[in-house]
Amino acid sequence: MRSFLSSSRMRALASLTVQTIHTPLLSVLLAIGSVILGLVWLFLDFFSGMAGIDLYAWLPLIVLLVVIALLVPENWQKTALAILMVFAALAVLYALLFFIGSLGWLPKPLIAASGIILLILVNSAVFLVPLRVQHTADQKPSKGQARRQFLSLIPKTTLGVALEGLFVKTYFWDDPSKRWLLSDLFPYHDAGQKLTLAPPLSIPLQDASRLTKGSVTEIRSPQSVPEVMQATSDARSTSRKISLSGIRHSMGGQALGSNTLHLDMTHLDHVVYNDSDQTITVGPGATWKQIQTILSPHGRALRVMQDSNIFSVGGSLSVNVHGKDPRFGSLIESVTSFKLVTADGQEIQCDRTHHNDLFSAAIGGFGIMGVITEATLLTTDNSRCRFSLRATPTQGLREMLETLGSSPATQLLEAHLSVDNDRFLTESLIYLYTEDPSLPPLADDLQGENSIWLRKVIFQASRTSNMGKSLRWDLEKSLTPSVESKMVSRNTAMAVPVRFLQNPDPQTTDLLQEYFIPTEQFDAFLDRYKQLLRKHGINLLNVTIRKVVQDTNALVSYARTSMYGFVVYYKVPRTQTGIQTIQGFTSELVEYLISIEARYYLCYGSYYTPSQLTAMYPAIPALFALKAHYDPGMLFTNNWYEAYRG
Repeated sequence: MRSFLSSSRMRALASLTVQTIHTPLLSVLLAIGSVILGLVWLFLDFFSGMAGIDLYAWLPLIVLLVVIALLVPENWQKTALAILMVFAALAVLYALLFFIGSLGWLPKPLIAASGIILLILVNSAVFLVPLRVQHTADQKPSKGQARRQFLSLIPKTTLGVALEGLFVKTYFWDDPSKRWLLSDLFPYHDAGQKLTLAPPLSIPLQDASRLTKGSVTEIRSPQSVPEVMQATSDARSTSRKISLSGIRHSMGGQALGSNTLHLDMTHLDHVVYNDSDQTITVGPGATWKQIQTILSPHGRALRVMQDSNIFSVGGSLSVNVHGKDPRFGSLIESVTSFKLVTADGQEIQCDRTHHNDLFSAAIGGFGIMGVITEATLLTTDNSRCRFSLRATPTQGLREMLETLGSSPATQLLEAHLSVDNDRFLTESLIYLYTEDPSLPPLADDLQGENSIWLRKVIFQASRTSNMGKSLRWDLEKSLTPSVESKMVSRNTAMAVPVRFLQNPDPQTTDLLQEYFIPTEQFDAFLDRYKQLLRKHGINLLNVTIRKVVQDTNALVSYARTSMYGFVVYYKVPRTQTGIQTIQGFTSELVEYLISIEARYYLCYGSYYTPSQLTAMYPAIPALFALKAHYDPGMLFTNNWYEAYRG
C-alpha cells in the first residue's frame, strides 16, 4: 500500500504551497498580523515580562485573520494553508521581536527602531512576492489584474476589521452596563439604572474591587421607610443581621455582609429642593447626578461630593467623603440633619442638637449605626468658572497648591502626578477652576459619561505598559488645554466620567486607596512612597492630590488637622501572589503613615491590623462602644465591622 505522503502527493502539496505563497491573501494577512504584533510589542514595552505565546491574548488576532481569510473567495485548501503559514510566520516574528526586546543593554529608541525596521523588511518582502503571482495554468496576470486583486481585498479587509472590533468588544472590552456593544461610542443614558463599576446585584455579593464576596442570605431593595422598618423587624424575628450598600464602590468590606439580610438602598432615592433655605433633602439611594439635575435649574450646586457624580448619598455619608473644593471640608460639614432607622426599628432625626452623638458617629461610621433614610444638605452657588491647566515640578507642588488654595476665587483644585518610569512622580499637572462672575450664563453638562471610548483606550494602554503611561501623560499635558472648555459651571466641573476606568481584564483588578498626609509631611511622604512602590513592584496607574480641610465634627475623622488627600489607583493581579504583594505594601505603608500622624482611608482594602487601625484612628473604640449602646444585639453589621470589632 502506497504511503499517504507519496511523491505525487508531496509534489501536489509543494505546488499548493507555492501557489499559496504567491497570493495577495497571504501577503495581506501577514501584513495585518505583523503590524498588529508590532504595535503590541511597542505598547507592551517590547514584550516585557512575556516569554511564550498566550492563546488568550492572541485569540483576537487569530479571529481577525480567519475572518478576513474567509471573506476572500479563495480555494478552501489555499485559505487553510495560508492561515497556517501566516500563524507560523507570526510565531517566528514574535520570537525575533522578543529577542530584540530582551537586549536590555541597548537604548530603548534603538530597540524600537530595530523592531520597526524588521517589520518594514517583512512587509516589503511579502508585498513583493505577489507581483510574481502564478495561476494554476502558469499564466501570469497583467499588472491591472494584480492591482484589481489587491483593491478587491480592501473592502473585505475593512469588513473583517469591523467584525473583529465587535469581537474584541465582546471578548474583553465590554461595558459594565452590558446593554449594547457600542455603548462607549454613543451618548450614555442611564434609563433609570444607576451606573456602577461593581458587578450586578447577586448572591454572593461583590464590591467594585471584585476581590471579596459577601455570602448574604437575601437581598432587598426598599423603596420606602416602612419597607426599611419591615426589613429590620424581619431580621430580628429570624435572628439575622442587616448589611447595607449603595453603589458598592467601598472596597474595605463595608458594603458586604455574611449570612445577612442585605439592603440595596439605591431605590430609596427621592430628591426635593427646599427653596426657602436653599437646602436639598434626599434619600440615601439618590446619586449626586440626580441631585445636580434638580439643583441645576435653581442655579445651585453641591458643596462637597466625589470627583464623579455616580455615587450614592448614603454611601458617601457612611464614609464621610471629601471633594476638591479647598474651601469646604468633608461631607459632614454640609449636612444639616439626617433621619436614621435604629436597631429598635424606629426612625429618629439626628442633627447637631438632637442625638448629636449619633450625628457625629453615623457620618463616617461605615453603616454600622443604623439605616440613613434621608439627609438634608447645604448647597452653594453654581458659579461660573475659568479652567486652566498648570504644569509644575512635583518638588514645588505643595507650595503651589497652598497658594492657589488660599485664593478666594479658587472653586475647585486638584493635581495629577506622572506615573511613567522616566518621570515617576516628578511632574504634576494642576487642574484649577477659578470663579469669574463676568462670564456669561453657562449651561450645565451633567452627562459626563458620554463618548468615553478614547479615554478608555488610552487608560487601558497605561494599564498594560510604561509606554502607555508615558503616552497618557503626554496626551494629558498637550490635549487637555485644547479639548477642555475654558469656561464651565461648577456643576459641569463636578461631573467627571468614571466609566472609562472599567477594567476589561479578568486576570487583574484595579484598587483605589487614599492617604491623608499632614501638610508639613507632603514632600517627605512622596519620597518614602516612591521607595515603597519600587520595593514592592506596585503597578501605579494614577495619583490625584486634593486639599482636605480640618474636620472636628465626625467622631471618626481622617482630618484632625488640614491635610492633603493622595488618591491612588493600582493595577493588581487577581492571584494569591498579587494580593499578598499589595497587602505587604499597604501594611508597610500604613506603619509609615502612623509614624507621621497620617491616615489611611478605611473604605478601601482592609490591609491593616486592628492595632494599626486604632493607632491611626483612636476614636474607633468610642465608635464601637456607641454602637454597642444603641445596637446591643449587633443588628447592623458588615464584613469590615466583623473583622475589627474584637
